[in-house]
Amino acid sequence: MSTRDRLDALRLAPDGKPRPEAPFGQGPLAARGLRAAIVAASAVASRLPLGVITRLTDAGSTLEWACRPGKRRRLASNLCHTLGLPPDHPDVKALVRREVRNEARRSADFLWALARPDELRATTVIEGREHIDTALARGHGVLLVSTHVGGWEVATALPKAIVPVATTAIVTDDWLAWAVEGLRVRVGLGIMYDSEPATKAARLLRDGQAILVIGDYAKDWMRTYPVRLLDAVAELPAGVASLARLCGTPVVPFSVLPVAPRRWRVEIEPPLDPPARDGGVAAEQALLQQVADRWTATLRTNAEHWAAVYPMTWHEGE
Repeated sequence: MSTRDRLDALRLAPDGKPRPEAPFGQGPLAARGLRAAIVAASAVASRLPLGVITRLTDAGSTLEWACRPGKRRRLASNLCHTLGLPPDHPDVKALVRREVRNEARRSADFLWALARPDELRATTVIEGREHIDTALARGHGVLLVSTHVGGWEVATALPKAIVPVATTAIVTDDWLAWAVEGLRVRVGLGIMYDSEPATKAARLLRDGQAILVIGDYAKDWMRTYPVRLLDAVAELPAGVASLARLCGTPVVPFSVLPVAPRRWRVEIEPPLDPPARDGGVAAEQALLQQVADRWTATLRTNAEHWAAVYPMTWHEGE
């Protein structure tokens, strides 16, 4: 292979395809550099004493909180719904500050978990594992759904130990996902980009496999349903409900929550029945409302761990 061919290969995403539409500095080549940085940071962070890591992450979170007013506003616009207060309320501002701090601590645990997956598995408490078995017994796979609460990224190495079938995570098709794809695959997690056809996910479910989706916000091109979430009505992605209906697949909500530094708990909830195949939009929306009800309970009790930094569409007062 010539030098030119090697350079061209470096500009391809992990699926072997180019991404010419990627923003400047966030293409496949930059993702490779980011991956190298993550691996190096993981090697260092996993060897530092926990007290040193905590002090570093808390200092870093304070700096980020001070320097990113836009991020503070986005968090406030979403987290305020967990408290039922306006975004500029002092209690909401305090909640935002705690979430930024917790995000830094999650990142530190992510680096630790990459280097020490066996220790992660040994120290994580898993509650409700039987609910996955119950869902899989129906023979149509399982949809594992969660919000951006806690740290499913930290627990990347856990699905292989918890789920008795192959698990594929649907992830954003961007440079962050490209950077960590190899790390996810290394611990047995399959990857599907959200830009790929939904028929791929349907095939996996019909083969009896598991699909993992973090589904609390919708991109502009996604179909949504308005459902009650927390104190308002939010537009949530319809994809999970549609897959459940078309494939007859149960939906199992779950959360990965911190217990202490480098200590986590996975909470797996009882499965939700898929909508009737002929139920159409109404049945899909009803299932998504059931999911949102489960999420409401989790988010209200874990608001300071909800990384709601993305734009969500809320209909106030409905």
